[in-house]
Amino acid sequence: MKKLNYLFLLIGFFSSAQNYMVENEKLNGNIKSIDLFIIEYGSKEKPVELKTFDIKGRPLVEKKYNDGYLRSEERNKYKSNQIITTLCESCGDNFDRYFSKFSIKENQKYPYSGYGTNEPSVRNKTYKTIDKKSNVVLAKYYTEDGYLISITKSTYNTQSKLLSKESNDDENKLLSSIKNIYNKNNLITKEINKSENQPELKINYFYDNLGRIKLEKQSDTNSFYEISYEYIKEKDTAKVLKYSASPPKDKKLYQIELTYPKLKGKVVEKQNVSNNKVGHKTLYEYDENQKLVAQKYYDDKNEPIKESHYSYDKKGNWNEINISEIINVIYNNDAPKKEIQKKKYVRRIQYY
Repeated sequence: MKKLNYLFLLIGFFSSAQNYMVENEKLNGNIKSIDLFIIEYGSKEKPVELKTFDIKGRPLVEKKYNDGYLRSEERNKYKSNQIITTLCESCGDNFDRYFSKFSIKENQKYPYSGYGTNEPSVRNKTYKTIDKKSNVVLAKYYTEDGYLISITKSTYNTQSKLLSKESNDDENKLLSSIKNIYNKNNLITKEINKSENQPELKINYFYDNLGRIKLEKQSDTNSFYEISYEYIKEKDTAKVLKYSASPPKDKKLYQIELTYPKLKGKVVEKQNVSNNKVGHKTLYEYDENQKLVAQKYYDDKNEPIKESHYSYDKKGNWNEINISEIINVIYNNDAPKKEIQKKKYVRRIQYY
């Protein structure tokens, strides 16, 4: 019987523990719960994530698993102008025990403030105050015992766009802050970021007359960086060319994005460019309803290394992702051999 010495992914950065994440996903229907499982290496279903929602579509409980074992649990309670969120990592079935003695100690100093810890888990309770549009304007974070850890204050414009966000620790020391400025079309034009022990970062955004981003300028006390965009239309294909530059150096093309039609849908192709050569690329295939049906990855030799295929339920929410990935496997002292590794994500959705 052959012994598997080790297994190495052909392209490591394409492999992720969250292959089930879909960019900008918007759930359809009045969902009661989402139960997500993974099937891999010929094993049985293993839980990945469980979410439950109330009749208004607000999340109640979210459980995340690692290799089938409960890793974290988050619970939400809703009041007229408040959301209380409790997060417990590495708690297993002892969630309630960890918070059994919780009581807010607003005026008492956290005894371990400023001390490092080897404990990798996070266990805290957050009291969020919301405005009439459900924007969180104030969030207070407490330890599992009720000591104040930090406070975050936020402001928004009339369209609920974030104007400012500032976080301070229990001694009112600044941890981080964000300030945003928008134009009359509600597009962000300037962003200022500050954080503890880091230089202030400023990002300016510039748009064309169609509202498309054409230039980003990022600067701090030590550096200056630009990202520029060029839009081209050739027959039925739209191109977006992205350039990067660290002045006074010349700008360099680093990504090409193509959008072109296919039978009953469209394809978006993103090509990574280095030294004027196309390297890795990703294809996103959409159906006539603009639903993602396939995601395909290619290496710098234009050889396929990974594919993901999506299927949907009657409400338009995905319920299955089938993934095939080419990996290099070494048995004993033999030469590396390419094999196809398959896994499947299954999502069971219950509706009200």
